[in-house]
Amino acid sequence: MNAPPRPGALGPGRGRSAPARLSPSDRAALVRELATLVAVMPISDAVDTLARQPSKPRTMAVLAEVNRQVKAGHSLAHALPATAFPPDIRATVAAGEASGRLPLLLQRLADTLEAELALRSRLLAALAYPALLVLVAVSVIVGMLVFVVPGIAAQYGEAGAELPLVTRLVLAVSAFLTRWGWVVGLLILAGLLALLVARRREAGRARLDSALLATPVIGRFVAASEAVRFARLIGVMLAAGLPVAEALQLVAPAMGTRPWQEGTLAIAGRVRAGASFAPALSLLPAAPALLQSLARSGEASGRLAPLLESAATAIDRQLSDRSRVLLSLLEPLIIVVLGGVVGLIILAVLLPILRLNAIAGQAIGAS
Repeated sequence: MNAPPRPGALGPGRGRSAPARLSPSDRAALVRELATLVAVMPISDAVDTLARQPSKPRTMAVLAEVNRQVKAGHSLAHALPATAFPPDIRATVAAGEASGRLPLLLQRLADTLEAELALRSRLLAALAYPALLVLVAVSVIVGMLVFVVPGIAAQYGEAGAELPLVTRLVLAVSAFLTRWGWVVGLLILAGLLALLVARRREAGRARLDSALLATPVIGRFVAASEAVRFARLIGVMLAAGLPVAEALQLVAPAMGTRPWQEGTLAIAGRVRAGASFAPALSLLPAAPALLQSLARSGEASGRLAPLLESAATAIDRQLSDRSRVLLSLLEPLIIVVLGGVVGLIILAVLLPILRLNAIAGQAIGAS
């Protein structure tokens, strides 16, 4: 069996054009189609078949480049453009070609990419309703404070009556938003732009990611999501025959947060120095205990790759269950809090009217 090529041997090649980037969903679909065809026909025929099929313009551009490179005599791993396929995918394909297990490894790689997409879709779908609920409720509250309350405040001012404390507070907030709301909007926009700029800078992204991982509740979800990606990718690359240190080196850029990228590289350094893989997992921020436990068992039994994939599946299931429970509690809480704010505004508007009616009733009774 030939040794898998080193990561440095998988460069994009000189003189090659730079095809468009692929979205994660397009990449997963392309790997799945390639895995299906490679299982029943030679690589060159599989790539040529995919290149002839109508698809999205970006996918067709990538396939045309891959087809050109394969027909020129290059391996599939070398033909995959670096702009469309990250180093971990290209290294896994290279290892599959060298070991003669390319169809199997492409199937497992497709399973991994599709599982990542499914996890991301579940989390986004779970967050969509609470986010929409908050957006609508905040819009209603701001609309009431900016457009409804000022008109009522003018009528109270003409009446000259003393207003309850809650009414004075609501009127003060309304006056502030009416006069300075545009400044608040600009400050919020500037803050969002500052976050985007910071995310594009290495030091700023590292600080933001560290703060995100340290955030209660949210940090645990982010760390669990990172652990699922880490375990799946390492498991696939170890199954492809790559050494642990090289697999870690290739997987590091695929991590979504800087602390996990740095932790993965640190583990790779320790493994190269002769340390065991499982104990070094403590370098990963907030790594789930299940990941470390199964990695320890897999390393001791010589079944590290399958147990890492088992860890990914188990943590993925736990993440889905916890997110479902959390959101089932969060949604009524959001409704109660925002409903309470709306009720407070309505109460602030009605209290003076009720007080004036009571005073008028007492005056009529006295007369």
